[in-house]
Amino acid sequence: MTTRTNITATSKHVPGLKVHALGSRVASYGIFDTLVTRLVGTPSAVFLLLGRRLCASGLIECTPAAFAEHRREAERQARQIAHPYDVTLETIYRELSDSLKMSERDAQALAEAERALETELIRANPEMRDHINNARTHGDRIVFLSDMYLSSEFLEARLTDLGLFQKGDSCYVSCETKKSKRYGDSFRDMAEREAVSLGMISHIGDNYGADILAARKAGVRTEYFEHAHLNRYEKILETYSVATDGLTSVMAGASRMARLSVDAPSQVQAALRDVSAGVIAPVLAGYVLWILRRAKYLGLRRLYFVSRDGQILLDIAQRMSQKIAGFDIELRYFYGSRQALRIAELRTIDDEALTWILRRTGERSVRSYLARVNLTPEDIRASLLEAGLSERDWSTPLSEKSRKALGDVLVCGTPAEMILQRASDARDLLIRYAQQEGMLDAGEWGLVDTCGRGQMLNSLSQVVVKAGAVAPTAFYFQLMQGGEQTESYCQREAYFCDESRQSGYIKVIPDLTHLIELACSGDHGLVQGYSEMEGQIVPVLKAEQNTAVIDAGLPLLRQSCATFVDSLFLDPKAVDLGADTRAASAELIKKFWYTPGRWEARAWGAMPVETDHAGLTVRPLASPLTARDVCLAIFRLRRPPKALLWPQGCFAASSGLGSYKFIMRIVDWLNRKPKAMFRRWSSLSKMSTTKSHSGSVNQLE
Repeated sequence: MTTRTNITATSKHVPGLKVHALGSRVASYGIFDTLVTRLVGTPSAVFLLLGRRLCASGLIECTPAAFAEHRREAERQARQIAHPYDVTLETIYRELSDSLKMSERDAQALAEAERALETELIRANPEMRDHINNARTHGDRIVFLSDMYLSSEFLEARLTDLGLFQKGDSCYVSCETKKSKRYGDSFRDMAEREAVSLGMISHIGDNYGADILAARKAGVRTEYFEHAHLNRYEKILETYSVATDGLTSVMAGASRMARLSVDAPSQVQAALRDVSAGVIAPVLAGYVLWILRRAKYLGLRRLYFVSRDGQILLDIAQRMSQKIAGFDIELRYFYGSRQALRIAELRTIDDEALTWILRRTGERSVRSYLARVNLTPEDIRASLLEAGLSERDWSTPLSEKSRKALGDVLVCGTPAEMILQRASDARDLLIRYAQQEGMLDAGEWGLVDTCGRGQMLNSLSQVVVKAGAVAPTAFYFQLMQGGEQTESYCQREAYFCDESRQSGYIKVIPDLTHLIELACSGDHGLVQGYSEMEGQIVPVLKAEQNTAVIDAGLPLLRQSCATFVDSLFLDPKAVDLGADTRAASAELIKKFWYTPGRWEARAWGAMPVETDHAGLTVRPLASPLTARDVCLAIFRLRRPPKALLWPQGCFAASSGLGSYKFIMRIVDWLNRKPKAMFRRWSSLSKMSTTKSHSGSVNQLE
């Protein structure tokens, strides 16, 4: 007998999975969660979606959740009666007809509706398509084997539609053969039908008990495929399935589909893809669904997604709008930034303006503060030197005294005139750009941003409203405290949380802004202002490309999110598109932020964070600790800078995870203890001084 040589290649989608030329007479494949998967988290979620669809059609009188429970119970009861044999879908629905008090004929109509829904939900696993093609190339006969209540005729039709089943292939299903993989007799039956010995069969499947252990016991060679199982983030989404009427379940299914579809050759890339599909995409998808729903309810004609955070949100919205019937709102991208928009509203250098210019963020140097009003230190060199701010201090952090001196420089004389002139120029260009983009057209419209205090969009709204635009509605993922306006030019709405009103999911993690803004990073540089070019107003970018974030993996993040949205099943009759997914989003964010895996921490820790409004200061979210970092932390009694933004990620990315975490806890304790002791001593000293003073007064009296 001639034997073929095993040829092994590396999977392009799943690191570590081998793609074999099986060298067998028969290549056998499990079907569900191996060759194909559904666009829902678990098989039982199909029943919930079916229940919603049947309710909408008036075919059942119970709730969708109740129908799903009846459907599960009917299957359990039918299997118990038929044991040890498997059951057909028709048998299950005959059992279900008693629970739902309907005729068998009507129940079979429901069975047909389930088959129709299954047809819509089943998708091919791209990795297994390659596996089968490789087996065909080497002359193996292809057999599909499943323990299932759906018929072989139905499964063959679905596999054919997906390009997996060809003429000459075989499909054996337990409900017809009365054999089961769990007991191993399904493999023996297949060997007999295919006229080969068990040793000439190679089987791949996802159920370790039935596809691997039972097959090996029967004498079949096996390969375990578990990549279609839900990961920890998808399991979280699935737990909220009933509470969200199936919406988080289709998110779990879309996440899995994205994982299986997007190429990620390295462990770091696979981690970036999996977090993008399992955390970032569901969180942002929930936000965008809410925006689209609110925009339609408010009768908005146009939505402007403000750069750079709005870039990925716009892409998600455009993909979703194609799936939602009757959505006719115009979706547009608007180039803007704090630097470009806040200066345009300046008409006087008052206390409020000065507070914004000198807000303590990022670099806190003369150069970074002046960048907010389109100035450089060289523009007002004489005024700075006269105030005692020498050139060597322009790029270093300012003391409180120097910061106050800078404020005194900016409120009068040449610097104030320059600021107001540049503000006037910026305002004129912004109005022309807004008019060019349709903001001043008739009709209600809205703005979309991620996180902030609301001041940037209020500045934009103030300028365009005074130029004749209708006041817009501004949508935020998170509204932070401290942005309350004495005069508001837009109606503000927050999705995830509003700290000013103390509503929503506040303080889910210490700095939610960094995570969301990283997830929504743009592929172009910061917008510094606007200019006129060939009769058009165009944005002036700090750089054409945002190289740092692109190099860190932005294209892979975007591809994963796009594949997620494309795989999202958004039939409003089967899924509640208005369901609140924030609780699931909060749990996803906490799970990722507080307990990242090593490769997740390395992938996301490399993402660059801009800590300055002018984009002058950029550093990684979290870098692995070195022995030198730990020694310096002990010496200085404070955490190293690289562990400040995301300490959990920093520790997880480091090789000595346990020891570093322990040392940092000691450092934190030593750092807090002296401060607490000092505060206690100060308090006692004040009390002693007060008592002494009281005693002296009493003696005088």
